[in-house]
Amino acid sequence: MVRVPASKSATNRALLLAALSDSAVVVRHPLESDDTRALAECLAAMGATIDRGPEGWSVRGPLGVPEDRATVLDAHDSGTAARFLAALCAATPGDFRLTGSSRLSERPMSALIAALVSLSADVREEGAPGCLPLRIRGKAIPGGSVRVDASQSSQFLSALLLLGAAQRPPDSVTPWEVRAAGRIASEPYVAVTLDALRAFGHGVEGDGPWRVVRGAAAPAFYEPPGDYSSAVPLLAAAGVRGGEVSVEGLRYPSADADAGALEVLRQMGVAVAPDAAGRRLTAHGGELTPVRVRAKDFPDAVPALAALSAFAPGTSRFEGIAHLRWKESDRLAALVALLAAAGTHAVADAESLTVVGGAVSPDFHGGVLPTSRDHRIAMAGGLLSLGRPGLLIEDPDCVAKSYPAFFRDLDELCRR
Repeated sequence: MVRVPASKSATNRALLLAALSDSAVVVRHPLESDDTRALAECLAAMGATIDRGPEGWSVRGPLGVPEDRATVLDAHDSGTAARFLAALCAATPGDFRLTGSSRLSERPMSALIAALVSLSADVREEGAPGCLPLRIRGKAIPGGSVRVDASQSSQFLSALLLLGAAQRPPDSVTPWEVRAAGRIASEPYVAVTLDALRAFGHGVEGDGPWRVVRGAAAPAFYEPPGDYSSAVPLLAAAGVRGGEVSVEGLRYPSADADAGALEVLRQMGVAVAPDAAGRRLTAHGGELTPVRVRAKDFPDAVPALAALSAFAPGTSRFEGIAHLRWKESDRLAALVALLAAAGTHAVADAESLTVVGGAVSPDFHGGVLPTSRDHRIAMAGGLLSLGRPGLLIEDPDCVAKSYPAFFRDLDELCRR
């Protein structure tokens, strides 16, 4: 049994909300990863006080920096940090230059930028249209209503919802209202944002549009739940190797987006059940079967599910996942390449992935699994390597983005 790390989604939201508070909040047992450190470093550069201690990270505001020079914020590879910070910078006193890695500078932000500009935010593009780097001069944004197209990423919607916690009197008297235009990609992540706002004492009303009212006081402590995005690959290992796998540190049932992948694991033949307290999940391997499923609401679980489907005789199809092309890699293309290197045929179209599982390609003789420097693709590669000898994983350290101990924990589970 292993303990999964804290949720990256919940940790990042907690760091930002704590940085907007007037009193210190201790984020207990946060996820320590490349992404969360990137956001923490940017928040500190914006004026937050962040102290690391034995209980966790003590975080408090206020935010704001002198406007006589540009403050550089480097989000590195973190899409969450980039999207959340773009909105936060627009409402924070200072002159900011928001940048990131070459891949992050390719990921789209046009819809979020358009929404911020509609609020009269001072946002200028310094690179490709709709992408990082951005130059943002922050100022108070009055309460009111904003609309955003979240069809490429729910992070655009979450970024604007979190701005409700940044409102100050007299603007905080008027509810901060956020509307989504059209369908929302990975919609369960919006629920994670709303839960975080409530946990930090802010008022949330509505079911789309949503109205946020800044609360009077933040909690003294907040502990992020365990990460289903990290747990799913470990549970899927029971389907590849057989036997039993147990992980703890989760909350079940959960609004976490990738908790929706548990039912897909069950459909594929992996029996997953919680303990009585809902803090531990145990998976038992069985005879695998292919699936056809819409996976748009649990995108981070798709790589692990696709890897598992390589061992299920027949054709599996994962639909509604066009937004995977704009993750840390083009995950649809990356999964096709990964599976091909493992001897499995897969094809991707505009919004789906089809995997022909079971038989291995006759020309398969082992080799290196390409990860595209994407942590979720590397985790999927770990699953493939469990069931097919002679495979090496390219750049395994990229899992540090969300789960630095992934391969150690996977090895520990499989040695038992």
